[in-house]
Amino acid sequence: MHPIAEKDWKRLRAKQEEKLDQVCETIINNIKPAMKVQAHGHHKAYLEIWDIIHTGDAKIVEMFDDLRRSNAVFKLAAWQKYGLLNETELKEFSEETQASIDAINS
Repeated sequence: MHPIAEKDWKRLRAKQEEKLDQVCETIINNIKPAMKVQAHGHHKAYLEIWDIIHTGDAKIVEMFDDLRRSNAVFKLAAWQKYGLLNETELKEFSEETQASIDAINS
């Protein structure tokens, strides 16, 4: 796979902080119910929170860690896989990048 076009790279970089913030917001929102310690106790709540953070962190790694032009299409494909890249946003990228994302997620 070739590095994405400069225009697409700049678009991805411009959206990166917003998308990372969205993922973190989702993780935090998923933690809130687990923090309400009820009959199941503190340890059970801790394990639920740890699992949410651990799972969320794995997604963050897949979508954002070690971002380079050479792997940007894979990062965008992960954004789409996890619901961060909707159809309207996808159409902002070149047809070549869109086709590569579709091929990865197919």
